[in-house]
Amino acid sequence: MGISGLLQFIKDAAEPINVKKYKGQTVAVDTYCWLHKGAFSCAEKLAKGEPTDQYVWYCMKFVDMLLTFSVKPILVFDGCNLPSKQEVEKARRERREANLQKGRQLLREGKLSEARDCFTRCVNITPTMAHNLIKAARARGVDCVVAPYEADAQLAYLTKSGLAQAVITEDSDLLAFGCKKVILKMDKQGNGLEVDQSNLGRCRSLGNIFTQEKFRYMCILSGCDYLPSLHGIGLGKACKLLRLAKDPDILKVIRKMGQYLKMDLVVPEQYVDGFIRANNTFLYQLVFDPVSRKVVPLNPYPANIDPTTLSYAGFNLGDDKGLQMALGNLDINTMEKIDNFSPDKPIPQPFKPRSYSWNNSRDPTGPSIWSGDFKPASAAWHSSASGPTSTRGKERVIILDGLKLPCREVQVKRPREGVSGLSKLKSSSQGQAAKVQTFGRARASGLRKTSVGSIKKASSPNNENNPGVQATISGLWKNFSFKK
Repeated sequence: MGISGLLQFIKDAAEPINVKKYKGQTVAVDTYCWLHKGAFSCAEKLAKGEPTDQYVWYCMKFVDMLLTFSVKPILVFDGCNLPSKQEVEKARRERREANLQKGRQLLREGKLSEARDCFTRCVNITPTMAHNLIKAARARGVDCVVAPYEADAQLAYLTKSGLAQAVITEDSDLLAFGCKKVILKMDKQGNGLEVDQSNLGRCRSLGNIFTQEKFRYMCILSGCDYLPSLHGIGLGKACKLLRLAKDPDILKVIRKMGQYLKMDLVVPEQYVDGFIRANNTFLYQLVFDPVSRKVVPLNPYPANIDPTTLSYAGFNLGDDKGLQMALGNLDINTMEKIDNFSPDKPIPQPFKPRSYSWNNSRDPTGPSIWSGDFKPASAAWHSSASGPTSTRGKERVIILDGLKLPCREVQVKRPREGVSGLSKLKSSSQGQAAKVQTFGRARASGLRKTSVGSIKKASSPNNENNPGVQATISGLWKNFSFKK
């Protein structure tokens, strides 16, 4: 899942943040990432077919955390399998089935630890599991959207249309789809890494190819879910190719890949066709617009592309069925009706959830995306509201030659009339000496008074026969005589 090594490759564009940075704004969530992590905690029960809802409450802890920070979440779920990923999905199913059978065998042999490892690797999120989470989130008043196909494209559409200002995910594919801000590796306290597309220029590894188009080309050439890479081609070689090539026709560049990179590499025409399909899938995969309630492509079709030729990027099942799927009312595998939720009906008051002492807030921020009066916020407004605008690339050189800047005048103390500088210095020195002499006399006088008083006190009639006191008197007289 994702572009292998992409996050490390663009690490200079990532910075640690806390999700409370988006207070008062909306974030779209790649919910299957949370579901997979939550399913790991109960993988053995799921493999045995035992009932459990641990994965639901694992996800709801993240939802509660976002609501506590006054961040509005939109939970986005995967829909039908995309035709472009048939081979990838088939391989994943085979791996899950193999791990499931191996885990059951180890369990029969009494090897519990090894069996749990296999059950963890065979976790499969079913439509029923996703629907259980949808119902729990819906009861909190949290918006949910089931994508026609992949959640990645749906998440990208929500950010591009202004319905969300950032995406929370574990999948680096979102950057290739054109998401402006992606939050990765977020923990239960809201700490994570934010990759802002406007910061890709910081990455020295990218050089001068950080346009969105070339960035997408680099991701496809390095290997993605829609097209495996050619042997020996990763992010580094793909980036180098795009830096060296000056031809704007990317297909010609791909055919001459071996020549540019000085490699013994022959690019088959089948790979070129696969590149075209992968690029179109990133650009025109079908998504659902919750405002207009229609199935639309991620980006508008250009005039030179016939939508009927893009079946590998998804079949349009119609707006009515797309709406029911987006609401979570249909089983994505069988298309059978499993719920009758309608956003146009009054939503019942949220039930009181499990007690979380750290969480006192339950209300999502802002209106629902399904409400008729909902208006998407402009991306420009949110970028300016979240912080100061970037000054990168706006530097100007200012010449200061001949420029007179205002400065504070030096204040000179006026000398007293009739007194020369030498006289003032002499009088100052004499005054300091007089102060030292006066202090010395006062200190000596005080010591003498103290000593005489001590002797008189010790010489009282009550102490005449006390040998210790008489010795003290003798010592005081000696000390007094020495000080004099």
